[in-house]
Amino acid sequence: MKRIVLTLACLLALLAGIAHAQQQLEIIDLKSRTAEQVLPQLRPFVEPGGTLSGMNNKIFIRASEANRRQIRELLGAIDRPPRRLVISVRQDADSTATARGGEVSGRVSSGGTVIESRRTVVGGAGVEVRRGGDTVRGQVYDSRSAGSERISQQVQVVEGGRAFINVGTSVPVPLRQVVLGPGGAVVSETVVYRDLGTGFSAEPQLAGDNVTLTISPTHDTPGAYGPGSANVQRLTTTVSGRLGEWIDLGGSVEERAGESSGTLRYSSRGGSTGRRVQLKVEELP
Repeated sequence: MKRIVLTLACLLALLAGIAHAQQQLEIIDLKSRTAEQVLPQLRPFVEPGGTLSGMNNKIFIRASEANRRQIRELLGAIDRPPRRLVISVRQDADSTATARGGEVSGRVSSGGTVIESRRTVVGGAGVEVRRGGDTVRGQVYDSRSAGSERISQQVQVVEGGRAFINVGTSVPVPLRQVVLGPGGAVVSETVVYRDLGTGFSAEPQLAGDNVTLTISPTHDTPGAYGPGSANVQRLTTTVSGRLGEWIDLGGSVEERAGESSGTLRYSSRGGSTGRRVQLKVEELP
């Protein structure tokens, strides 16, 4: 029994030696890609016992002739110039605002009593009635306004790369810090800057004429609540579509409404803001 086991062990060692002798080292020069770009795609195809490494524009493979030929065929499909792309992003906003109301003001006396309202409505249509020392004014208004914002940005990138663009301004924000120490409170005042702008970052991947894109568009504007406040619009998503076609990323709708009333007046205000984000990826020649 021991003699059989020893014979099998020698046979396995002999076969391993023959297999190792058949595995030879080959250095392959890359034409368009780097070793770091192609190694992750090649490693699953290396035979057991084979080794694969690389540096800069060279691949080092130790494997059998058949496996090395397979790796060269795979490189023929992978090692090609990356396709050049241009990414276009549109961020559109449409807003409406309405205001309606009416008010009565004036001075009316009855006997020894005088009733007077000094409130006035700015704008709108009105009428005024006078009789002796009495004056009564009535006004109504109904207004509607609309606005739109169209922002379009483009950036070039190669497939598999990362693109980033942001256009805006840096807003100074006062910063006050109070630090408690052994000698008491120490107050320091400085100014920091907050970047507000419109842009996006994107990472496109191609499969034929289809593109898959991870994208994060932003649109930040100064707020109305003092230094440092901002209106922020952010979105992060992964979408896919065909080259040359507009792809909807998303949007939002904000509705506003309010009213106030009193003994001699009434007003209501409302409005809405709708935002939409789209992108298109095109291949450059």
